[in-house]
Amino acid sequence: MKKIVLAVLIFAGTLLSACGSSGNQPSNEAAPGENVQPARITVGGKPFTEQLILVQLMAQLLDAKTGHTISTAEGLGSSNVLMQALKDDDIQVYADYTGTGYINILKNELKPDDTPETVYEKAKQGYEEQFGFTWLNPIKYSNTFTLIMKREKADALGVKTFSDLVRHAPNLVLGSDAQFFERGDGYKGMAEKYGFEFKGRKEMDIGIAYQALTEGQIDVLVGYSTDGRIPALELQILKDDKGYFPPYYPAPILKMEFLKKYPEVGETLNLLADKLDETTMAELNAKVDVKKEEPKDVAADFLKQAGLIE
Repeated sequence: MKKIVLAVLIFAGTLLSACGSSGNQPSNEAAPGENVQPARITVGGKPFTEQLILVQLMAQLLDAKTGHTISTAEGLGSSNVLMQALKDDDIQVYADYTGTGYINILKNELKPDDTPETVYEKAKQGYEEQFGFTWLNPIKYSNTFTLIMKREKADALGVKTFSDLVRHAPNLVLGSDAQFFERGDGYKGMAEKYGFEFKGRKEMDIGIAYQALTEGQIDVLVGYSTDGRIPALELQILKDDKGYFPPYYPAPILKMEFLKKYPEVGETLNLLADKLDETTMAELNAKVDVKKEEPKDVAADFLKQAGLIE
């Protein structure tokens, strides 16, 4: 009789132990082969036109091709703000530029033998190792910083390159947003590289800077090469003939652990990589800045024309 009771107690103890072990498993960890629940994905971005469009392109594409719940946080802030938002899970994806990540965030210097490919790979590796974030495939255009002048003034002075501008700089006023004067890849390094000494410098929001340039309040503007107002206002982009600025290819960024759990998000966003070039992006920007169309409408039209959504 005692042997029977002892056997029952041992069995019961084993059963309770098994139950306790099962209860300690993380409840949100999917078993192999189990379907993962849809996620809530917020797409964030910076407060300028191209980024407003990129946010809508990513969000609408994800909404059309995945079963996740998608929202947007347009104009959220700078790279540092977006990185913190991603870290805190306030957003799940944003797009940034390879040169910004490589130099401004990771504090690297552009090497003479660096190429668009090496800058992307180094930025991707650095983000993975330092932050646990990864970069998806880069979109095939570079929205680099550039110097812009009124075409008639550039022609009159014979200025086509940054080097051409150096001897005229003491008589000219440069305009830019405040961030450019603070960036690691901004004004200080550019001035040292070329020897610029401008007559004056004015900080201004990029939204009013183009008007200031056309009205003669400034003579040279620091802008983005894909800005649609450049051709619309008959402005001239100067050539960075000493290669000061790194390549700035945009790419979606998200947490590595998130991508591992939801690989279809990366697969979907990578569909954008080969669909946009510099000319096309400038045209989309012009629709917003010049024709005053809404970024969400511009994005929807492009995605349909590109055959990415119905």
